[in-house]
Amino acid sequence: MVKTQMLSFPIRVPDGMQAQALRLLDASRLAINQIITTLWPQLDAFAGERAGPAWKQVERHLLTRSGHGNRQERCEMEQAGRILRAQASRKRVFEAIVPLLSEGLIIPAQGKRPARKDHRQINEQVRTLRAQLQDAGEDAEAFVAMTNLMAQACNWYLQTGAFPSTYEALQPVPVLSVGHLTFAGDDGMKAGQTYRARIELAPGCDLESRQERQLASLSLRLRTPDDQGKWSWGAWSQAIALPPAVCASLAQGALPQAPTLREIRGDDGSRVAVLDLTLEVPARYVSPLEQETRVLGWDWGVRSLITVSILQRPEEGDEERSRQVSRPVFLDTGGIDGRQARLRREIDRLKACRDRYGQFVKEAQAAHQEHGVPLPAHLAGWQQRVREYDARISQCWKSYERRNRELAHLASNLLILLALLSDCRLICGEDLRTLKTQGRGRGVRGRFRNWRNNTTVRGELWRVLKYKCHLLGIRARQVEARGTTHTCPRCGEPAKTYASAAPEDRTQAISWGPMLCCSNPECLWKGARDYAASLNIARLGMAFLLTYQQTRRYESYRVTSSEVNSCLYSGQEATLLLPSQGITPRPREGKHVYYAGWSYTIALRTSQPREVLAILSTSHLRKDVLSSA
Repeated sequence: MVKTQMLSFPIRVPDGMQAQALRLLDASRLAINQIITTLWPQLDAFAGERAGPAWKQVERHLLTRSGHGNRQERCEMEQAGRILRAQASRKRVFEAIVPLLSEGLIIPAQGKRPARKDHRQINEQVRTLRAQLQDAGEDAEAFVAMTNLMAQACNWYLQTGAFPSTYEALQPVPVLSVGHLTFAGDDGMKAGQTYRARIELAPGCDLESRQERQLASLSLRLRTPDDQGKWSWGAWSQAIALPPAVCASLAQGALPQAPTLREIRGDDGSRVAVLDLTLEVPARYVSPLEQETRVLGWDWGVRSLITVSILQRPEEGDEERSRQVSRPVFLDTGGIDGRQARLRREIDRLKACRDRYGQFVKEAQAAHQEHGVPLPAHLAGWQQRVREYDARISQCWKSYERRNRELAHLASNLLILLALLSDCRLICGEDLRTLKTQGRGRGVRGRFRNWRNNTTVRGELWRVLKYKCHLLGIRARQVEARGTTHTCPRCGEPAKTYASAAPEDRTQAISWGPMLCCSNPECLWKGARDYAASLNIARLGMAFLLTYQQTRRYESYRVTSSEVNSCLYSGQEATLLLPSQGITPRPREGKHVYYAGWSYTIALRTSQPREVLAILSTSHLRKDVLSSA
């Protein structure tokens, strides 16, 4: 059976169909919210068997319909059913963590500092519960849901003074605030009764490269209500030119699946309808684990985005020690760090201004309701300022998230490129779900590092990496990262981190120090802590690989496990600073060396020869490597 991967491509609905599409989304949103509200008391019914479409499960419990037509109602029930199923799963996780909810998860108020959640205690309680579930043979993969729900319950305690006893008390009814409708309940593009679409392929030519390629266009037709609420078919849209990525996937045999129509709201209140075109793309063949000999390990760094190292399976006579076959590669975020830090600082400033005027509005309204004091003349102006600050905060967050997505795609592309060039089909990275940086840090840079560690770029990176590895026939595996940054990769003994490797700077250990120095007199290894962590993560991946090749069992290890062997190390050159690409495609003289092919504000630091990085940075080589994977 051929493996496939679902890919979604957002396409803006033509201007001539925007009004129709928005009316369809408004009508379906009201119907979906009505279904969710009606079936919310029966949430437990959606926690059992989930075979088949979600709309069939909703249909068994729903008594009233929207009257929008059979297939339109199916699509609305499908969307509502998916939401209810997801909420039912969260409710089961909440019931598992209820015995853990106690005041020990709350740090009491200290002076001017208010009471707050104890993230360390929350993570420790979740790890303990997860281990108990694993020992009992139950599902213990909902680590993120456990952590999020426990943090949500603690927020509830901080607001009300008591922990919630039921999931329904903790979670409000999850109604849609914007339109979102899947067409999975319809009969397909050709025979659909809510939408119809056709994709036309034609040969074309790329004007830049002057190479022949396949062109594709999409035509769309919707059944929507008019201003009086009467449903009817609209006209076919004009041909929508599809992006080159969609054309290439269709040329490789991708099959279109049921699309999704959704609404995007701008900061100024504007509304735009977008169609998510879903393609089932064939994935590459994944070689058996028995044939794998190398593991790529990467670490989420404190001072760099990721650090990469590759280990080779031990040969006979190597005393079961893996051999390092690559020099370390550090991917720094360069100027993006400063931009994101300034953006987060601006968000904090805007929030403070918004809260100030919001407090004025709240006090004025409270005085008017309780004591009959007339509303001040400036009330309307205060409310307008609160709305303006909310709009500016939303703009900042959107810019912040766009940069995070760019970083995720860049880092995943670099990992896959290095893996393919090293003939490696197993990529191991730290389990980022356990990472939670405490405190605010010292200075702007320290505060931003904590912000970056705790933001969604970590989850976005794994999401992008997983689907790209699946398409290219590469395994992506998460490993337990605890202890990897404070363990010597050469001897496996615990080691401390310092501000510098110089003897005069090693008088006092620093938990977040950039350099790791081993105190074992038989080893005395020293290097960047992120470099050591990448080697230790690769060691965990190698232990997993060797265990499977010997026993055909999938086993996960910690860095302290006896099955995790140390790796052979040979002295390497000092790291060479290789900042981001410039306009010219070749290195130039000077302190910094620039390479084409990387994002403008990204820096690479590695001890690889300059000629190697110059070749890797060319776009043609990356395309050839990815196409021949």
